[in-house]
Amino acid sequence: MSEAENFSEALKAKTGDEMGLTEWYCYDQTAVSTHGANSGDDGPIHSDPAYCKAHTPFGGTIVQGSLLLSTFTRMAKSLVWPPGDMVFRLSYGFNKVRIIQPVKTGQNFRARFHLKDSEPKGEGAVLVTLQASLEAEGTPGAVLVAEWLAYLKFGS
Repeated sequence: MSEAENFSEALKAKTGDEMGLTEWYCYDQTAVSTHGANSGDDGPIHSDPAYCKAHTPFGGTIVQGSLLLSTFTRMAKSLVWPPGDMVFRLSYGFNKVRIIQPVKTGQNFRARFHLKDSEPKGEGAVLVTLQASLEAEGTPGAVLVAEWLAYLKFGS
């Protein structure tokens, strides 16, 4: 049995388990504005605190959903995987994403990752499906949920 197959079997035993709860993260206005400029998602709801105080229920700007999703990659570095000679991992995309509530600029948030599924993918690789949810400090329930796919490649 290859290392990837062994890893896949070890993961199968963990299906449904929490793979990690991350530390708290927070984006300030500079980070939100920079992401807005880079992505084109720089409307006033993300870039103009005075506008948001006057016209939205949020009391200030909110973090772009695309910025929150991109943070999963950084957050996933804290996941606890079974032992194995992983050469690299790639984000393989999302099956579904729902942004349930906004994350306010300056609000702390963190992620929980649960293993939903894993299967061998080609020679020496595993495709993992994670149920990811973001929670924001002071906000009840999840603020974002996603089914995220990761491609894990192992040494020969």
